[in-house]
Amino acid sequence: MPLLSEQDTEFLKKDFESKLKNNVKIIFFKSEDACLYCKEVKDILAEVSGLSDKITLEEYDFDKDKEKVKQYSIKRTPGIVIEGEKDYGVRFYGIPAGHEFMTLIHGIMNVSSKNTGLSEKTIEKLKEIIKPYNIQVFVTPT
Repeated sequence: MPLLSEQDTEFLKKDFESKLKNNVKIIFFKSEDACLYCKEVKDILAEVSGLSDKITLEEYDFDKDKEKVKQYSIKRTPGIVIEGEKDYGVRFYGIPAGHEFMTLIHGIMNVSSKNTGLSEKTIEKLKEIIKPYNIQVFVTPT
């Protein structure tokens, strides 16, 4: 049974058609043992990836696929990597449902278009950073 309504499916198909410029790979990390919402996340990602031929979906097991976990620096499950022409470091942990669903969609679009949405002034300021930083954004409607 589809998770997205027909109306949402059609909207996203059209939006992806006009806004996805380059291919995007969604890489999903699950765990068979201790992963709340892994099944639901897989269903969401499968449905979203089916909306455009520019989106592919790969799945790995956090406990078994240690090389991939290390390669993408995955810390927990469910874990999602949104990768374009290269790995830009975009990660999403948890279930992309409710308000968080559009965060996933915008991440896909931004990676595909190689556009962060940041102003030129902000981009220039960020170029001044000379050491690595780990930026985490927590999203919750409450």
